[in-house]
Amino acid sequence: MKKTIGFFTGARSDYGIMKRLIAAVANTEDFDYSIYVSGLHLLKRFGHTIDEIRADGLDISAIIDVFREDTEPGQQEFTQLISELSVLLEQKRPDAMFILGDRPEAYAAAVACHFAGVTIIHSGGGNLTKGAVDNIYRYNISNLSDIILATAKSSFERLKAMPVLDEKKLVFTGSLAIDAIKHFQASPKPIAHFVPGILPGAFALMTFHPVTRSDEDIAQAMDDSLKVITDRGHTVLITYPNNDPGYQQILDVIEKWRDHEKVVIRENLGAQGYYAALSACQFVIGNSSSGLMEAPYFHKQVINIGSRQEGREHDGSITHTDCQRESIEEALNLGFEQGWPTTVCDEIYGDGRALERIMTYFKENLSARS
Repeated sequence: MKKTIGFFTGARSDYGIMKRLIAAVANTEDFDYSIYVSGLHLLKRFGHTIDEIRADGLDISAIIDVFREDTEPGQQEFTQLISELSVLLEQKRPDAMFILGDRPEAYAAAVACHFAGVTIIHSGGGNLTKGAVDNIYRYNISNLSDIILATAKSSFERLKAMPVLDEKKLVFTGSLAIDAIKHFQASPKPIAHFVPGILPGAFALMTFHPVTRSDEDIAQAMDDSLKVITDRGHTVLITYPNNDPGYQQILDVIEKWRDHEKVVIRENLGAQGYYAALSACQFVIGNSSSGLMEAPYFHKQVINIGSRQEGREHDGSITHTDCQRESIEEALNLGFEQGWPTTVCDEIYGDGRALERIMTYFKENLSARS
């Protein structure tokens, strides 16, 4: 009998990375698959991205609707997700669950799987972000996991050094995000397909998320960044934040700038649209992990603002700055003066063969014949 690998997804960010793996599992004779959808996917204000999963033609096994449109998630949503997913796991009995990253809902899924006796496969363990509470969730997920897929060599070594983790659990694969980027680059789509009217090479791509372990004013930093860029007559394409506590302040800044002639806003570009934006933009600015992990593979200059990504491995070309307007303006002025030249990618997060390595591992260790 074929074994079933489940995939838990709570946001556009993790689904965009894992969807080619889901398709590979679905298309092999070795496994069945199931998809458990929750989190931001179900919120209209964040783009209702469950529609992207449906558009990809993948079957959704279960929907766990615990977040609300008008409130920040907290303990109630966390415990409700554990409770409802636990019931579903008892009914559906997947053999394993693939969980990516470090979101609170991913942690809740790991807790539910742990107590249900479902094998946990964690991708992204060992990464480090000192400026975000996600650091706690990520390490706790790894501690609960039976298989940990490291996305960077330094993360793999960091996990090996943890005495509480069995080294037999650890596998270095690289990041599936890089596979997705290489796939896009082999057959790229123009940004106009996703954002009509925006000119390639003539806009900045901006994403800010709340900062959960610092009192820095990231919303003001976002506002200052928009002022400096638009005062120079340049366009900014803004994508929405996640829904960590504090996201409303970022949404307030977005609303403030919504009608500005040089500002374009998209709740959700989808994975292909986001890669098209990375490919076509002048530069990237904000505090998202995509600026450190994915943008370098498009050879883009990145201005990373604040402490959210502190400790995460990154290319030498990344410019880090604090949240003070003077620092942000200095970094932007230098970039404009230099003309935002392309950068060399250090390939810290892999060579684009993570999918191949993961599928080989699955067939050798998880299939009915292994």
